[in-house]
Amino acid sequence: MYIAPIMSTNNKINLDKIGNSLRKIRELKGFKQETVAKKLGLTTNGYGKIERGESTLNLDRLNQIAEVFGVSTNDILNFDESVIYNIEQMNNSAPHGTVNNFSLSEEERKILNLQISAMSDLIQKQNQLIEQLLSKNK
Repeated sequence: MYIAPIMSTNNKINLDKIGNSLRKIRELKGFKQETVAKKLGLTTNGYGKIERGESTLNLDRLNQIAEVFGVSTNDILNFDESVIYNIEQMNNSAPHGTVNNFSLSEEERKILNLQISAMSDLIQKQNQLIEQLLSKNK
């Protein structure tokens, strides 16, 4: 496993960087510290210490956290917020900027919005069909 980005100059694991990455990933996933702590069987304070870099972190615990977040350990260890937060594209629609990994042209954005709308319509029609079938079976 490649862990150079989390190594400090004296070859010690940089717990602050891992903790900061965990906090940002948790926030991106919309989890509260309490939720993550409960899933890990920790106190909120115990998990908070991990995010603050005040607690040692073994590979087993890192794997558990990655599983809770639905990411790989490499995603945590190599987390780079500049890839996630496109700061130059900030607007008022998201409180902390636009979250994406790439820029879309206006035409691409229109096409994607049309596709999303079409999929939403299809889901609505399928839900109506399911309700009709269920009501016939009663």
